[in-house]
This record gives sequence, structure tokens and C-alpha cells, in this order.
Amino acid sequence: MTTTIAEFFEGDLAPLVRRMADRPRGEGGDTDDDRRETRAMVWEGLTGLGALDDDDAVGLAELLGSVLYQGPLLDTLTARELFPDADLGHAPVALAAGSYSGQDETITARCDFVGFADEVEHFAVVGGDRSALVRAGHPSITTRRHEETGRGELYRVDFTDTPVTTWAGPVDWEPARVRQAAYLVGLAQAALDHAVGYAKTRRQFGRAIGANQALSFRLAELSMRVDAARLLVHDRDAAAHAAGTLAEVADLARTVTVQTMQIHGAAGMRSDDDAQLYYRRAAAESVRLPQPRG
Repeated sequence: MTTTIAEFFEGDLAPLVRRMADRPRGEGGDTDDDRRETRAMVWEGLTGLGALDDDDAVGLAELLGSVLYQGPLLDTLTARELFPDADLGHAPVALAAGSYSGQDETITARCDFVGFADEVEHFAVVGGDRSALVRAGHPSITTRRHEETGRGELYRVDFTDTPVTTWAGPVDWEPARVRQAAYLVGLAQAALDHAVGYAKTRRQFGRAIGANQALSFRLAELSMRVDAARLLVHDRDAAAHAAGTLAEVADLARTVTVQTMQIHGAAGMRSDDDAQLYYRRAAAESVRLPQPRG
């Protein structure tokens, strides 16, 4: 990952990115339009800086997790691996996983929990022994946004005799799982940093709560586990144990964010505090990719 991409999120942009897909139940209108504009700006910035061709995709994914980036970048990287001969350019692609039927020319499928379905240019419909690339916006495609724990941009997408642009073989999920695990490492580290910052400043009985040994030992243990997870995702043979690593890191992300909420107490449940944001995003991101069979 280039230093320039890391610098892109410095300053005032990181807080905007953390909430650029955070939409409470029933919210829409002008507020959602503002978030769409922010997401489009971030997409242009990342692709302009070469994020789609970055040699360190794992490091990039960890950075995205640390700022709670919500967008189609990781899906697009997987789609570009799946369809290397397709001329996708900088077009965003969403992975749509589910069972499907169809002939060579069209596909019929129902896919749940598809990210940013209303903002991408292509769908990679994956499942079974083949994957189909289809262009978004066709009248045979319908979308419905979910109201879910993460309060993000997840949709159910229905394809009904939708024209297929090109076919590919089954998805090799290992690279995607390593990137998702790295994303969760970044998320866990950011949540832990948030908890440590609160423990240093929240005072009870005349001193910071972080001075209590029980709490400081708990934070130290979580820090050790996050560091160990980082070693796993950056290992040169990470793809060989990608499924196990993702399962382990997903559990860690949920644990860290639960602890962050507990350390913050009632304050962490407020909508203006990031503790609840880390918790909700960990819940959604930890089950985002299909689980391995067997």
C-alpha cells in the first residue's frame, strides 16, 4: 500500500468515512444524498491513487477497516480477479452471492446482502461452478435495501432473465477472505484505540479508569491478540489458511468491539460515539463472505 493512500484518510476525512454509509432505520432524503456524494468522492480518490492496482491489497484492506470504509472496493478487487479479461476500468462492482439458474445468455437469481447495489456499474453473480458478470441498471434487476444491524447499504437483489456480459469459473475465495480478515484487523485495532483513548480520559474516584489493573490487563490482552491476528493476515502463506484466519479474526473483531462498548458503558451507545459504530460494523462485516463448506 502506498503512503499516498494512507495519507488520503488523514485529517478530517476519516470521521466522514466512518459514517458515510451509516443510515439509521428509515432515514433517507438529503442526508443520504450527502453520504452518496461522500462515497463517490472517496471512490474517485482511491481509484485515482491506484487502489485497484495496489500491490499490497492486504495492507490496503487493513487501512480501510481502520476507518470503517463502506464501499465496493474490496468487492471490485475480487471481481477483477474473477474476470481478468473484462474491461472494467475503474467501474465499481458488487459481489452477489447466491444460487442461480439460466442459460449462457441470461441469469435468474436472488441474492441477499449485496453491498451498494444502487451505486455499482456491474454485479458479479457468484455461486456454484460458474460466475456471471452482469451490467447494473438493466430493467430485469430489482433491489430492496435491508434494515439491518450494521445500518449500512446492503440490499436484496433479484435478477430475472438478466443478460450476462461474460462468464467465469467458480470464485477462489481465499484472496478475498484474507483481505476481509485484514479489514477486520484494522477495524479491531481502531476500536481498541478508541477504548484505550476513553480509558485514559474517563475519570472515576479521582483517577483515569485505565489506571485500574483489571481494565489495563484486559486492554493489553486484546492488543496482543490484534497483533497476532495481524501477523496471520500478512503471512506469505495466508491464503493457505484463509478460512480459518477469517473465522478467528471475525471472532476477535466482535470480542474487541463488545469490550469497547463495555468500557464506554452507556456513553458508548450514543449515536455520536463511535463505540457503537465499531460494534455494529463488526457484526455485519464478520459474516459478510460466504462460509466454506465441508
